Amino acid sequence: MCRKEGTAPPPADARFVGATIQRSGSILLHMNTADAAKWIKANVGNFLAEMGGTSVYKQRLYNVKVQYVPVSFDPESQGARRLVDDDNNFPRGALAKGRWLKPPQQRHSQQRVAHAVLGFEEATVANRVIRDGVFIEGARVFGNKLLTEPIRCMKCQAIGQNHIASTCPAEEDVCARCGEAHRTIRCKAPDNERACANCKAAKRLHLGHGAADRACPIFEEKLQYALERNPEAKYPYFLVADDPSTW
Repeated sequence: MCRKEGTAPPPADARFVGATIQRSGSILLHMNTADAAKWIKANVGNFLAEMGGTSVYKQRLYNVKVQYVPVSFDPESQGARRLVDDDNNFPRGALAKGRWLKPPQQRHSQQRVAHAVLGFEEATVANRVIRDGVFIEGARVFGNKLLTEPIRCMKCQAIGQNHIASTCPAEEDVCARCGEAHRTIRCKAPDNERACANCKAAKRLHLGHGAADRACPIFEEKLQYALERNPEAKYPYFLVADDPSTW
């Protein structure tokens, strides 16, 4: 494996062992050891220069869904994330990204906590959060590994069809609450008139829940299918080669 002058040498026998094309079109490169992967990440600028073209590096993060986070926390603020690193004795920059699970504008006026997704650079730190919790804004909160879920198109509401609203082939919007032909944000149907467009199309019981409901039978089936295709989904922790407790 080549390197530029002035950079640390790669680990002995470091090499690529495979590549996987992701649904987004990006390519996931697999290294033969964790140390080899760390070396690539530390020297990613030189690596991309050698590849040429318009290649860009997208950092892989280990995402944890954390519950009951104080809404005073700003997960998109680098300063707020660095404070979490410091309060929990994480390596500086360990919490690389964060976002609220649902848009803040959908909260009710008295809401004080919400669920968030925290993205960590290292699996070991993410596993520590899953195992021991994390202090945010003075509150100790807990979470679990964020699993890949089937995509629901925000226009037609179809689940697991590998398209999103911007590429949706449907001509009309479908409401995620009542199943009628209008945007969800414009829905005026009361809760007792909720209906699922997906269950209706499948000729199933569709009243009492909307397409966005996680208890929707079709969503549950699609989710189970996705989890069965992901071998790591059965483990509560992110797998770390030298930590048998994560296997």
